[in-house]
Amino acid sequence: MHEVLFSSSPVTLVLSCVALVIAVFFPFSIGQKIRSRQLPRPVYQYAVILCVWNNANIIGNLFCSGYEHTIFRQVIFGIQALAWVQLGNAAYRVGELNFKIRHTHVWTVMNILGGLSVITLTVLFCTIPEKMATLFSLPINGLENRPVFVAFSIVFAIFVMTPLVSAGYVLIQKTILSSDLSLSQIGTYMLAAFTFFIILPITFDFVLPLAYNFKMDGGEVTFLQWFQYCALFIAIIDGQYFTSISFKNKSSNWFLNSLLLRLSDGVLYFSSKGDVVYANPAAQQLFQCSEAEFKKIKVQDLLPGIDVFQEAYYENVKVQIKDELHTFNVGLFGIHQSMTTTLNALLLSDQTNLLFYQQRIKTLNRQFAEYKQDLIRYQDRLDISEKKSKETENVNVTLINALPFQFWSKNENGVYQTQNQQDIAVRGNLNKTTDPIDSISPYEQKARDNGINSVFTSYEDANHNVITEEQASMDLKNEKAVYTYQNHFIPIITNRPPYKVIGLKIDLSEEKRLERERNILREQKIIHSRLEDLGTACGAFAHDYNNILGSQIGFCELAHEILGTVSSNASDKKVKAQLDSANNFVLEATKAAKRGKESLNVLLDTVRGKTESKIEDTVFPPTDIVRDVINKLIITLPPNIKITAEQLDDSIKVKAQAPSMERILSNLSNNAVYAMKETGGTLGFSVTKESLLQQIVSPHAPPIPTGDYVKISVSDTGTGMDSGTLERIFAPFFTTKAPGEGLGLGLSSALRLLKEGNAYFTIQTTIGEGTKFNLYWKLYKEI
Repeated sequence: MHEVLFSSSPVTLVLSCVALVIAVFFPFSIGQKIRSRQLPRPVYQYAVILCVWNNANIIGNLFCSGYEHTIFRQVIFGIQALAWVQLGNAAYRVGELNFKIRHTHVWTVMNILGGLSVITLTVLFCTIPEKMATLFSLPINGLENRPVFVAFSIVFAIFVMTPLVSAGYVLIQKTILSSDLSLSQIGTYMLAAFTFFIILPITFDFVLPLAYNFKMDGGEVTFLQWFQYCALFIAIIDGQYFTSISFKNKSSNWFLNSLLLRLSDGVLYFSSKGDVVYANPAAQQLFQCSEAEFKKIKVQDLLPGIDVFQEAYYENVKVQIKDELHTFNVGLFGIHQSMTTTLNALLLSDQTNLLFYQQRIKTLNRQFAEYKQDLIRYQDRLDISEKKSKETENVNVTLINALPFQFWSKNENGVYQTQNQQDIAVRGNLNKTTDPIDSISPYEQKARDNGINSVFTSYEDANHNVITEEQASMDLKNEKAVYTYQNHFIPIITNRPPYKVIGLKIDLSEEKRLERERNILREQKIIHSRLEDLGTACGAFAHDYNNILGSQIGFCELAHEILGTVSSNASDKKVKAQLDSANNFVLEATKAAKRGKESLNVLLDTVRGKTESKIEDTVFPPTDIVRDVINKLIITLPPNIKITAEQLDDSIKVKAQAPSMERILSNLSNNAVYAMKETGGTLGFSVTKESLLQQIVSPHAPPIPTGDYVKISVSDTGTGMDSGTLERIFAPFFTTKAPGEGLGLGLSSALRLLKEGNAYFTIQTTIGEGTKFNLYWKLYKEI
């Protein structure tokens, strides 16, 4: 057997692949078109058969092309034959679905016989191909060596063409008998296409190969190649007809049934014998009969004297219905169901209650006129109410805009509803907007969620940026603009949270400024009074104590001379050393007394009003002053406090007043020792050179300009200071010491001496860790 069962052409392979893809998506496209979740089984069966056929053809084209006879090739061809045998039965099943024909078991039996025939032939051709070749060889030109073609053509003619021809016959019958013109046109188009796609493959798969001895365009003809593709087009045609019929039936029946159910006139369908087939609800109500009772009545009995089979229209027909006389307008119509069958329709319009309805309409018209008058009166009242509401709203808006503070309100969702002009001027128009979540105050959230009235004070800088209270205090001290506001968040209590909120923002800046000025004036008055008293007392004290220091200096100088003479004459080295040490103490006492006398002279000059005299600045290393202060402190220092002086640069010099520097360092040191008196700690000193490339700005101190400075640091590890203490440490008579332990003049005098000496300072403090004062004097540079 030298037959080509599968083509090796790439074009055939590509067409089979395309046909496979179309067959896969064929049922889904139909389902979307008719909007059905579940298609009938024959449609899916047809699509599955097409997929199997095309898959088998693709495998055969890839692996079984040519003349070589193999069992694998014959099996693949058998699978393909099983598919197209089943295709004929599936096509007829789709036709039964389209035309609503009851399925018979004859076609099921034929389908089974066709499958068995294909299986039998496939097995025989695989096992005894020589005998099968002899059995199915025909002495006709071209068929002597084509037993497969002959055998499967017989199967095709019996089990495929028979159901296809039957489906075509049913299509012709239904098209001719259809009473619906659109369905008749659809059937005509489908019949033409169906016939074309049956004749086309028969011509190219059977007629032309026989005529040309199976040689067309120089190549072998593949069995049922054209029918494989045309079967796909037949499936598409069946799908189109199925969707058209389905949509037509669903839409038209739904519309007609809905119309008949809602129609107020009675409608009866009756046959050519006068038997009632259908009665709508209106007809059942008119005649007071159910649909089952209607089917036992002849239409001729309902309308005696009228030819009910003649299309006509009658007016004012009297009909007796259960002892009541009704007047109807009657319409008779003939409905053609098909070319040979007709259904009659009777339309009954009851005119009995027409006058009643006309009178009812007049009554309703009168009532409607009265309703319109009432509506006009209600509208007038509504207009008056709206006018009053607008007047009230204008008064409220005027009052809100006249408020001397910012006012706004938000709804439950935090959307701005009202703003007065002051709030708009500061924050802009925020109507119908919301604040970002991270910028909503917790006080506002508390009022909205819990219904609690919240009040708090806020601070803003010159650019209206919110700042802390500590930053506000620093800005006020540096004479920067600070705005103080009292904020109120008032909830409008309703049934449940969240609540609407009213916000008030009252500017207290001017009041706070006046309050600060009053406090300053009051404090200055107190300080001035105390200074006057202190000046009087200090004048007398300084005069007496100056005389005492003069005597002390004289006695110290005599002691120094005597100790020097005794020390030089002493022969015992130990005694000599003790005398020298005592002599040094006397010298230190002399120096301290002289500095005290100089300070008292300054105090006396101040009391006497001699402010023009000023001590000349001298050039000296500040480390000498630091060491003198340390030496004085060591004598009275508590045992739990240590002194460190790790960085003392003796090469650094300043031009300043040594007594003033000594008083400043002594005051700072005494305060540091007092801060560590209870807990102990370390008192640190350092003297270094520092070049400032940019200005230093720090809180509680004036800015330090750029330049070269001598930096003297005094630090302690004491209790530290809070912000309230920092703001007042330089105020006269302010002290944190217990009564009797200090007057509060040490740091105020140190600040005055720093200003007089053109020196600067910074403060670093942490509560619980300690405080550090950095003092800056201009570095002296020798020329």
